[in-house]
Order: sequence, then C-alpha cells, then structure tokens
Amino acid sequence: MAAAFLAGACATPLAAEGQAAAARPAWTVYAGGPSQSVADHFGGAPLRYSVSWSELQLDPEEGAGSATISGTAYLAECACDPGARPVMFLFNGGPGASSSPLHFSMGPKARGAGGAFPDNPYTIIRAADLVFIDPVDTGFSRANSQDGQARYLGVEGDVEAVNRFIRNWLAENDRQNAPLILAGQSYGGTRLANLVAKVTDLDVRGLVMVSPALDSAAGQTDLGHVFTLPTMAATAWRYGRSAVEAESEAESWEKARAYAERDYLIALQKGDEIGADEKAVVAGEIAAMTGLSAQAVEAADLRIDIQYFLETLLAGDGLLVSRLNTGVTSPLPPPEANSHRPAAANDPSLGLGRSNVILSAEIAGYLAQAAGVQRGDEYRSLNLDANFLWDWRASEKSPRFYVSTAPALGRYMQQKEAARLLVFAGYRDLATTLLGTRYALTHNGLPQDRVELVALPGGHSPYDEDALKAGIADQLYSFIEAAVRSAPLPLQETAE
Repeated sequence: MAAAFLAGACATPLAAEGQAAAARPAWTVYAGGPSQSVADHFGGAPLRYSVSWSELQLDPEEGAGSATISGTAYLAECACDPGARPVMFLFNGGPGASSSPLHFSMGPKARGAGGAFPDNPYTIIRAADLVFIDPVDTGFSRANSQDGQARYLGVEGDVEAVNRFIRNWLAENDRQNAPLILAGQSYGGTRLANLVAKVTDLDVRGLVMVSPALDSAAGQTDLGHVFTLPTMAATAWRYGRSAVEAESEAESWEKARAYAERDYLIALQKGDEIGADEKAVVAGEIAAMTGLSAQAVEAADLRIDIQYFLETLLAGDGLLVSRLNTGVTSPLPPPEANSHRPAAANDPSLGLGRSNVILSAEIAGYLAQAAGVQRGDEYRSLNLDANFLWDWRASEKSPRFYVSTAPALGRYMQQKEAARLLVFAGYRDLATTLLGTRYALTHNGLPQDRVELVALPGGHSPYDEDALKAGIADQLYSFIEAAVRSAPLPLQETAE
C-alpha cells in the first residue's frame, strides 16, 4: 500500500483556455502498489493496469479548509506511447452523486456481494484509460463549508471544479495531447453540456451521456407530460395494468409515444378551452394506457404527476414503483415517512432510509486496498444534502427564458466537427425520460449524423441490468475506437 505524496505547490499547471498559467494548487496523489490485472471480454489474456487516486485543493490558500475534488484513475500497461492513449473522464450526477455507479460498471472492478470487488469482464479499459471524478462533497471530495454555501455546490462552480481537475490530471500525468472522451450520467449530462465550452482547446473526440438531464425546464410545461406518458404506459403494460396491445415493452412505449405526440399534445395545447366531452374522452384513453382511473386523470387536468403514478399504479399490492427504474418496487411507505424531504427521495432504487447521505465503508476499503487512500473519513456514495443546497443560478444571462443545456451542446458539436456523441436512455426511466432525451437531442442544432441515441430496456442506470452489460460495453468500446479514428493502441498483455 503506497504512501501519499504532495506535488510541489510552485509547479506550473496546464493553463485554462484564454487564461495565464498560475501556481499549481496543491495536488495529492495516492499511487497504488504493484500493477493489477483484469480478465475482460475484449481480450484473450488478462490486461495489466495501475491504480491511483488524486485530490485537488480548489482553494489552496485556505489550507486544510480548502474545498477539494478527487478521482480514481486506471491506466493500462501498453506497448505504446502512453501519452497517445485515449483518456476517458467519467462522472455521475445528482447533483450530489459520486462516480461510484459508473466506476464499478466501466472500471476494471465490479461491486460484488459481501463487500467483494471482483474483476469486471465488461470494463472498457482496453479502449481507453479511465478517470472517475467525484465532484465536490461526494466520494472523498469535500466542500469544507460550515454553512453549505460553498461556491462549488452550484452549476458554475461545479463545472469550474471538474474543469480544473481534468486539466491538472492531464498535466500531472503528461497526457495534455491525449485524445479525450468525456462521459456524464443524469445531472452529469448537464455538467458535461456546460463543460464542453470550457475545454475547446483540448482534444475531445467523443462525448458519452447516460440518461442525461439536458432540459430541466420541460418538466414544468405540457411537454413534460408528453415525455412521461410513453414511459408510464410501458410501465403499466409490463405490470399487466395497461390496455395497450403490444408484443413488447418497446412496442407499448412506441404506441404511447405516437398518441402522446399527436392526440395528447393537441389536447394539452387547448388548455382550459378543451371541452368537457373531449376532456373525458382523453382522460379515458390515458387511463387505459397507464392503469390509473379516468376520474383521477380528469381531476388532474389530464396532467399526471409522476409521484402520484409511482405511488398509485401498484398501490393495490402495497408497492411503490421506482422513478429511477420502474422495473423496481418496494413496500409502499406510509404518507408520513421521511416527511423532512421530498417524496422522490424515498425511491426504491436509492435505498436511503431516513438519512440523506449514503456512506460506503466498502468503497473506502477498496480504495485503501487498491490505491492506498487513507482519508480517515467516509466515502459518500450519494449526498442529497449537497443536492438540497445546490445553487441552480447562472451568472451569464440567457438569450431566452428557458433553462436547457442542450443548445450549448449543439453549439459545441457544430464547432467541433470531429466530435461524436453517444447517448444511452432507458424505457424504464421516469427521472430523465427517453422521449425527453430524444426531443432535446433533435431540437437544438446537434448534427444528427454524429449523434447516436441507444434506447434500452432499463432504467436510469441501464448498465445495472445484467442482460444489458455486455451490449453497453461493446457499444462503448466501438464508440471509442471510432471517436479516436483507429483501434485502441496495442496493449502489453500479461505473460502466461
């Protein structure tokens, strides 16, 4: 288990675009011990790799009181120029989510039962070196703010912190000229869309998004209800509660989509001018698709609240359906349960209990064993306290009164003609719906010949589905190959 070392504070960092270089903030690295190996399904022989964990002090002048951001890196041993190997930076969302979901689905280790971390056969490390970033106040990263007003717990400060981590990591590892792949899930899609404008000087070849949150305003309009209806109908169909005639979940979703974008959209567009007879007809049609009562749909003015749907669909069986993955259920909690927070935080896929923070002694132990990380603190897998404190305001005035990061993504893709975008979205995701994602990707100037949207029979984290893991890994591997315009550089295989 290697000891930590602190990079000299007088060293010169990689300058941000349009900015002069300044003294490097404190950069701490825990370098792992002897290299490890992983048997993946992309090679015949196991692949050797090294592990390290890095921490950046964002306000080094504050010493121990500085906010920090950190990440875990996996570098493959290769018979090549390591500086030319692709590097993939990955982060999850929340806000307040650590990188652990992506870390242990795409990294060389998976999370097993009983605190074990077995080899992950679906790791994509042969295609690119991997760096999993834990934003401020997640993982071992810290805001170090007593009042919760840390500037990094907000849209702009968060992007600044991630940008600085990426640049410092590249400089410290002599990878400034490496082809890059950037990946974000959920709110990580918002972060990624805001980040790309800050990294136009870097050689970014590809962007990957998993269940991205791109248009946070649509849910406050009638469009949001159009986007959720297909997922609700497919969910009801899968549980045998829908009248939609279909042979598959995908077909039920598609039939509901056609209705949502036609008859349902027209009915919603009429607003208060819709006639009573027409409203009753539409309520009946929606009820038949979603398994709800026509009276409830009509009383909701044809606009079904997501939480109501989740709590009502299987209420007769005493079950709550997960917003993050409608294929997951748990016993329906009493109405007064966890009244100190929004009902969505009781989601069966989160497993929060009464706490707003999920601490993982298992991941802390893994990082201690793999990289020698000794923090004397808990690893925060999920931190909803950071989410509740999040500053959603932007200092730059928007050209229109509509909050969406998709236009920024479109501008970047137009500017970077070689950049590609791969997006995964699930039929069972009511947090960031498949139809909402497709709408954002097709209405904001993104070059459609360089954008691929993959619809999967999964939820917000489709890589959690055993049946989908191999396919997602294969698509990521092929995407990275195409994005860097050649096969991944040859790697040094383990000698038998």
